This record gives sequence, C-alpha cells and structure tokens, in this order.
Amino acid sequence: MTDKSIDDWLWAARSIGGGPAGDAFIIENGQDALWRRVRQEIDRDEHCAWGNVQRMNAGSQIVDILDMLLTVVPLYGINRNHFMFEAAKIPVFAKYLRDARGDLCNYVSNPAFTEAMPPPERYSDEHMRRLGRIVSHTLGIEPDWF
Repeated sequence: MTDKSIDDWLWAARSIGGGPAGDAFIIENGQDALWRRVRQEIDRDEHCAWGNVQRMNAGSQIVDILDMLLTVVPLYGINRNHFMFEAAKIPVFAKYLRDARGDLCNYVSNPAFTEAMPPPERYSDEHMRRLGRIVSHTLGIEPDWF
C-alpha cells in the first residue's frame, strides 16, 4: 500500500515514440513504487516519459492535476478516464472529486458529441503568443513574462 504521507507523487507514460499512451500511464507516490509499476505496466527496461506531479518541495495541489490534464494527457495521448483513475489516488484530488459540484459520473464521461469533436490542434507559436497576451491583459501585466 502506498504511504499517503510522503506526498512525492510522480507520473509515467509510454514514450511518444511508442504511439499514444492510452492506459500506459501511471501515478505513484514515491520513486520505488513508480519504477516498480513502470517495469510491470509500461516498459520492463524503464523506457518512458515521467515527471513530478507537484513542484519541488511543495505538496500536491489541484493546480498540479489541472496542469497534467492540460499538458501531459494530450501530449502523450493518455486515456482521460484512466488519467482520472490514477489521479484520484492523490489525496487532494480525491477530496476535490468528493466535494465537487457535479456528480462523479461527470468526471468519467466521454464527450456527448464525438462526431462533432474537432481534431486536436498542433502547437503554434502564434497561439502561444496570443494566449500570453490574453493572460497579460487579464492580469494587467506586461507581456514579457512569456
């Protein structure tokens, strides 16, 4: 059983070269547990993408899970429901799900209109700069932060 008091959450996914990760994605508390599961479920030779869930020396926060959902999940092609199952092991996210405004079914639902879903957009410097300008305007700051 994972020691929830450690709060050293890490994620791992099948590397981009192996195609979409799908369910080949894990979250574990502590490096020993992470690498044990990587060898069992992703790659016995430990070839994978991986990283910390939270910032160095900071406990896990909802913003960390949101960051993974917006960056790691689409980049590696992770199954969204599988992401939710793994992320729910992190106490702060489990509490969020327990206290959420909506029903739990909203967090494992597939899109209602899959035929109308646009394909994901490729990265664009123009889009990055546009997002930076919007953030700067919203916060009333100079656009030199990005």
